[in-house]
Amino acid sequence: MVERKIKVSGDLTSDEKFKTELSRIRDKGYIKSHRSGDTGIGKTLEDELGVEENSIQASDIGDVELKANRVGSNSKITLFTKSPNKRGVNNKVLRQKYGYKTDESRELNENINVLHTSVNGNDFNTLNGEPFMKLTLKDNRLYLEHAEDGILEDVYWDEEQLRKAFNKKYPAKKMYHVQAESEMQDGVEAFHYTEAYSLEDFSADKMMDGLLTGELEMDIRLGVYASGKNKGKAHDNGTAIRVSPNKLDNCFNKKNKLL
Repeated sequence: MVERKIKVSGDLTSDEKFKTELSRIRDKGYIKSHRSGDTGIGKTLEDELGVEENSIQASDIGDVELKANRVGSNSKITLFTKSPNKRGVNNKVLRQKYGYKTDESRELNENINVLHTSVNGNDFNTLNGEPFMKLTLKDNRLYLEHAEDGILEDVYWDEEQLRKAFNKKYPAKKMYHVQAESEMQDGVEAFHYTEAYSLEDFSADKMMDGLLTGELEMDIRLGVYASGKNKGKAHDNGTAIRVSPNKLDNCFNKKNKLL
């Protein structure tokens, strides 16, 4: 699923001002989506707030990123992306040794493996019905562990690097999380924005705990370009730290309910 990146700036970074604007939007009731598809919830809220779409990796200093989701949705939210500490291991180790080919990837380039897998520390995931990989904590680092080969010593993330990755993505060290009820009106999805939180003081410790217990997941996304000038070439969409909307708040030490 494509995920919109929205940032608010200026007066809207104040909890009181943001709450006032959200209350105004909430009181409108259901608002028909300004765009079809999964990203409609973010686009509609963005327009109602009067802010512009943010498509860059790092927000500007002083800006606060906004995450919006449908109440009851199981679609995970991407917190940020962070490759393993050692450069090149995604391609040199994961793609080459543990990747595979699909009918689609063969049509694009029969010589390149792909690897799309989600891991956590709760248990091994599966590939073709067999145990495949999981996350393991060792010496304050999160390692990938293969079901047969054991811990992959070159593929790891340490706590400090994960913290730095978060701070780069969210310089304001703050996030707004808004939820909306959804219904169809005359064939068009409509949203009622009913719940919102201000989240501050990100905790790398809590995030790592969540990755180990399965509340969060790490998505490895190694593919092949399907179009454009790089068609047929290998690409790495970044190793994404993802979390269910109802677990997002657990990654922060401070939570302020706005609506």
